[in-house]
Amino acid sequence: MAASAIVLALQTIVSRNADPVGQIVVSVTSFRTSSEAFNVIPSRVTLRGTVRTLSREMRAMAERRLRTICEATAMAHGAQAHLDWRAGYPVMVNHPEQTDFAREVARAVSGGCEEAPLVMGGEDFAYMLEERPGAYILLGNGDSAPVHHPEYDFNDEAIPAGCSWLAGMAEARMPLSGR
Repeated sequence: MAASAIVLALQTIVSRNADPVGQIVVSVTSFRTSSEAFNVIPSRVTLRGTVRTLSREMRAMAERRLRTICEATAMAHGAQAHLDWRAGYPVMVNHPEQTDFAREVARAVSGGCEEAPLVMGGEDFAYMLEERPGAYILLGNGDSAPVHHPEYDFNDEAIPAGCSWLAGMAEARMPLSGR
């Protein structure tokens, strides 16, 4: 019962501590018990999940709130909780100048460039963006399901546009001498 209450209470991090429209996602993705029997109250429960945010400050707040909610909710139910927080990938933040550059080249190559929605995915490119200015860019794939979805199917017809975009950025940053 304590673990179920914790799962429900964790959603208050989103609803009570942040603008609930796109700044933070808290997901409990695994709920394992020490017993496989359906008629035995387990002595131990392990919850796993993920937290995604759009800022370092929001991530720090989420860790504090997770710890408080887990420990206090467990205590209220006569149980104990331990939070094993693993920060994972840092928040990915594009740099404005490099983002504008990528957008300009996309428009020059294809005639258009749509503004991508904010993405809270975990990506190792975020480590590079912490060290050097850059932009994480997305290539449109049409009406396919999103990446990491079982129905995802890459649209091979997007390859020429993607190659032209990447080549265009390389040519604009490193023009060939003698041209």
